[in-house]
Amino acid sequence: MSARKHKRRNGSGAAAAHAAPRPGHWADPLDTLGVENLHRITPTLYRSAQPRIANVAALKALGIRTIVSLRSFNDDRKVFAGSGVRLVRVPINTWSIDDAKVLRALVAIREAEKQGPVLIHCMHGADRTGVVAAAYRMAVQGWDKESARQEMFRGGYGYHTLWRNIPRYIERFDAGKMGHALAHAPAIPAVS
Repeated sequence: MSARKHKRRNGSGAAAAHAAPRPGHWADPLDTLGVENLHRITPTLYRSAQPRIANVAALKALGIRTIVSLRSFNDDRKVFAGSGVRLVRVPINTWSIDDAKVLRALVAIREAEKQGPVLIHCMHGADRTGVVAAAYRMAVQGWDKESARQEMFRGGYGYHTLWRNIPRYIERFDAGKMGHALAHAPAIPAVS
């Protein structure tokens, strides 16, 4: 997606030029690498839109060892064939996000980070990826709900307001309960 379309979809553009500076604790945009909607959440966790074959070298240069796809109907096998990058798939439908699916994604991230840097993605890197990133911020990093919500919806990732279930899910998200479940969850095997 072009920067122009991305800005339009995000509701940014000219008005964003006068907006407050991006908070330093939000994920860092990595626009220069050519991977759509790529951001560094932590030194070992990245988020993006669907990677393309042309992005594999840039992702490997970042040290990405595992891709965690949140897409339900597509996988990454063709994109990463022969690359040596490990693939994990945790299918989540945007219209049907729940604690069990988010926990599964967080477990996949936890296990993958043991091998090195991880990239999480969905189609646009906005909605499903945004929910999982916000859950990570709250359950793993201890962020409060409002800080995670602000980053998710105002961080320039492209949240689509049509998914009204997402703000409702974030509102009822219990970080303590999720953190406890994550601490006691067994590893999930890689699924391509």
